[in-house]
Amino acid sequence: MKKKVLLFASLCLMLLLISCGRKHPAVKDFEESMKIIQSGNYGKEANLSNGVDSEIFSLIEEGSKKITYKINKTETKKDEAILNVTMKAPDLTGVQQEMLQKFSTLNPNEFLGKTEAETEKFGQDLVKNLIKEKLNSPDLKFMEETFDVIYKKDGNKWIMDPMSNPKFIKMTSLDEPNVSSRT
Repeated sequence: MKKKVLLFASLCLMLLLISCGRKHPAVKDFEESMKIIQSGNYGKEANLSNGVDSEIFSLIEEGSKKITYKINKTETKKDEAILNVTMKAPDLTGVQQEMLQKFSTLNPNEFLGKTEAETEKFGQDLVKNLIKEKLNSPDLKFMEETFDVIYKKDGNKWIMDPMSNPKFIKMTSLDEPNVSSRT
């Protein structure tokens, strides 16, 4: 009798381990996406840096290497998967504001006779330096949020809809999604 109970308990444990070991396809996709983001090479992977200063984009990618996450739970409802995630990322909030403050303290005569390209380069250099300062600061601040990441089923694939996931976009862009396109 004891052997049958032990055999039954062992079989139940094996089935539990096997069933828990399979990840939902949305979880696999999320983990693969995060691996690319955390590698700091996602611009090359997705060709995202078009039209953006490459040095600024590289700095954002460097900051992305510091992103951490934890999947808390996963729910599936028909053609929707909801991943509850806690994510921590460097906080670059305020870079645009700091840039505007620095511009306001400059003497306007410094820009007399400068071309638009020279003025734009000055602004880009200013943004680069502000981002570098923040990312390399020993007092680097992090933002941490828990939120849902929503995947929709499209045929046989699970796809993350960026329009349904603004908090994910905020965290992976280090909260300054437009900093690299404005000067």
